[in-house]
Amino acid sequence: MATVAAGESRAGRPLTSPRLAASEWIRRGEPLGLLLAAATSLTAAMPTAVRYGLADIGGEGAYWLLRPRSRLAEENYRIFASSPAQARRLTRRAFRNYARTVMDFLVLESLVRFTGEAKEMVESGPLRRVLGDHRTAIVVTPHFGNWDLGAAMTATAGRPVFTVADRFGPPAVDRRVRAMRGRVGVTVIPTGPSSGREALRVLRRGDVLCLAADIDHSASGVAVSFFGRRVTFPAGPATLALHTESPIIPGFVRRWPRGKHEARLLDPLPWPPPGSFGERVQALTQQIASAFEGIIGQEPAQWFAFHRLPVPVPGEAR
Repeated sequence: MATVAAGESRAGRPLTSPRLAASEWIRRGEPLGLLLAAATSLTAAMPTAVRYGLADIGGEGAYWLLRPRSRLAEENYRIFASSPAQARRLTRRAFRNYARTVMDFLVLESLVRFTGEAKEMVESGPLRRVLGDHRTAIVVTPHFGNWDLGAAMTATAGRPVFTVADRFGPPAVDRRVRAMRGRVGVTVIPTGPSSGREALRVLRRGDVLCLAADIDHSASGVAVSFFGRRVTFPAGPATLALHTESPIIPGFVRRWPRGKHEARLLDPLPWPPPGSFGERVQALTQQIASAFEGIIGQEPAQWFAFHRLPVPVPGEAR
């Protein structure tokens, strides 16, 4: 008589208890993935006014519920405010704007199809001229306005577009978020030990890299002056640019009333003067920070500064 090993069926297939299967299904975040899919379908059917009305309610609620985060944001927005009360008003607007950006992400494909003016601005701007010279480019943006729409608009310029991003929640949710970005022409390189090497390969192939470059998660990046403060910015964009001779183009998508957006790409940043590699990385990163000051200063409430701005650590920051 043939024996059957524990955990196997007679057909040789592993036996999985329903309880274990359900546990694994939850661990992967499948319920949240289904919730995201449902939210996407519901949001797509909403008029813009309804979508933004719900976002404003959610953003206002988040401001009051996430008080440690909103207090931290208020500290950052004091750069633009003449009083604590004004900083609080600015922070509340920023929370509402961020909620609108989240809702826009759920209908990103529709926004790309119908934002014709933004598409024309991107295709006729500095990126098109750089790509016309058969070069690649690094497009950098702060967490401002609608950066996902900006990356999608960049993808209309005719080159494959990649971005580096953290994994978003559990695997099932992250998979859906990456698929949503992929459908508008943006491929995500997950943040990790190999992300730098993959980004180098992207640029050496002649593709375009889009990076949100105003948050240094390591707190050991490049020291720059930013709105009168000494903070650190990530070294990655400048390092990649110098290794591959890829121009850095600052850009942004700014929100306008009634669901409209303005997409802009600025002129490529000038190359830093001769010097050591570290000095050139610092000079180029400072140019990025200065460009971001000009972008953010247009509408501070569209800059999502809900994090502590990292300060240089002596002996670590470049």
